This record gives sequence, C-alpha cells and structure tokens, in this order.
Amino acid sequence: MEFGLSEINILQVFVLVFVPFFGGFIKGVTGFGFPMIMISGLGVVFDPELAISFLLFALLVVNALQMFQFKMDLILKAFARYFRITVTLCLCLFVSSPLVLALSKSLLFLILGIPITVIALLQLRGWKMRLPENYQKPGEYIAGIIAGFGGGFAGVWAPLVVTYLLSLDIGKRENILAQGVIYSAGSVILIIAHFNTEVLNYQTIPMSLLLIVPSILGLFFGIKVQNRLDSDRFRQCVQVILVIAGLNLIVRGLW
Repeated sequence: MEFGLSEINILQVFVLVFVPFFGGFIKGVTGFGFPMIMISGLGVVFDPELAISFLLFALLVVNALQMFQFKMDLILKAFARYFRITVTLCLCLFVSSPLVLALSKSLLFLILGIPITVIALLQLRGWKMRLPENYQKPGEYIAGIIAGFGGGFAGVWAPLVVTYLLSLDIGKRENILAQGVIYSAGSVILIIAHFNTEVLNYQTIPMSLLLIVPSILGLFFGIKVQNRLDSDRFRQCVQVILVIAGLNLIVRGLW
C-alpha cells in the first residue's frame, strides 16, 4: 500500500483536518465514535486500508487522554473491573487484524449494525436494557469477542462495548473511564497488529502522527461539552451516536 504526502490535493487536506477534529469532538462528548467517523470520513477520499492506517496513532492518543482524565487509582480499579472484556477484545483484535486485507466486510457491518440500531432506538424510546448480575461475566466475554473481531478487520469495536456498558446502568464518569481503559489497551494491540500486516508502514506513519493534532483539539472541545451534561443527557447523547453508528454500519454493509 503506497502513499505519498506530495500526492494530497486540497479536498483531501480539508478532510484530513476536519474529520479528525469532528471525530475527536464526538469522542470527547460521548467517549466513543472516533474510529467510525475517521474511517467513514477519510474513506470518502482514501482507500479503506489508508483510512485505517491514518487513524491508528491518533486513536491511541485520544483514548489515552480520555483515560488519563482520571486518577491512576481509578484507572487501575476500572481495569480490574473490566479486565475480562479488555483482554478478550485485545486477543480477538490481534488475531483478526490480518483479515482486514482479505475478508469482505459487508456482512459483518450488517450483523453489527442492525441490532445496535434497533437496541439504541428502543432505548431512546424509553426501554431500559439491564443485564442481570449473573449474566454480566458471560456478557463481557461475548461483547469482547464480537468487538475484538469487529475492530480487527473492520475498525468497529466501540458500539458493542458501549451497548454492554449501557446495560450495566453505570454513571457517566465510570462509563467514560471504562471506555478509555478498554479502548487504550485495544489501540496498542491494533498498532502492533497493523505493523505486522504492513497497513502501518514508513509511508503511512507520518500522516497518522500528523492527525493527532486536530484529533486532540476536537477532543478538548468535546470534553468541555461533556462536562456540562448530566447523566441522563449523557446517556441520550450516547444513544443518539449509537443510532448513527448503527445506521452507518448498515449503509456500509449495503453499499
């Protein structure tokens, strides 16, 4: 996969600035959505494999910044609580990443997108999805496996994780922290995996590093908005973004 900075046109420059900024903003508000927006937005003017390579380092940085909003003792407690989903996601992510160059993603997009959209729409209409305590452990493993494989070869992991976290009925701050911990670990594995697939290489790394700047700026403004949201408003924002994420997956699956 070849790419040169000298080949970029004006439209691509605009996309490379606006899309990371907007993705960072949405992530700052809800805790997720950055890869979805990056791959969908950059994919308008770049090949899918290039879009994935461009988001990797920015993804790691925004996830780490989301996590390090909190004190280290809270981060360690969150990692202990969400250990199963984090480790399962990372293992499946690493195993499935080589498939990004080989498999058709249409069916996976539909399999993920339809239930995510339906669940999020039902929640917006007042349905309270709650996972009983005795089902939480298997729920973590199932969410981790599906999210890991989705992230490995399609760059889609957050919707399943967020749907699981919403089913626990945890508060806004714990939701943001849990996402930061899970996604930060996954981002490291994703970078390692895509060095092996050569999606990330000496030609694509410079652009991936440059996109950190607009991503951080967007994240900063998004966090400002998120800090003003109470738990109910935050949950509604998350559900709206989940609907958009699900519809985005369905469209990509059909397209």
